[in-house]
Amino acid sequence: MAVHVTTELEGLQPVLALLNGLGNPRRVAEGLAGVGGLIENQTKARFDERTTPEGEAWAPWSDAYAATRKKGQTLLVASGAYRDSYAWDLTGDALRVGSNMVQAAILNFGGTDDMAPGPAAIPARQHLGLSDANVVEIEDAMGDWIEGLTA
Repeated sequence: MAVHVTTELEGLQPVLALLNGLGNPRRVAEGLAGVGGLIENQTKARFDERTTPEGEAWAPWSDAYAATRKKGQTLLVASGAYRDSYAWDLTGDALRVGSNMVQAAILNFGGTDDMAPGPAAIPARQHLGLSDANVVEIEDAMGDWIEGLTA
């Protein structure tokens, strides 16, 4: 993946330890796959909301750039290909959500003032990361999943 953000969900560590102790790695993978899909959807929703994980609005286009956009295009969404490039990947017990597109890092983190004008010196429009509400949703989903295992 070209860009991803690392977040430790400490509240999930006891759950993962419990599942690892049950001796079935498929159970851990199943739970993490559900979390991966949830984080992927949370990330993609930010493209519609045009907000950071903290709920702050993305910086608008410059007037000059806005004049080049076609009707129906919004911040970071021309055809939807960039938004749709976000996916989850599970390797062992390492879950990553990110994009394989080369522009992902600069679109998420922004450029700097010393970069060339145009596509490089752009403001950050963070879409990767987890809000407090996202973490609660993940914890709830894991709790539901664990209840399903014991039912």
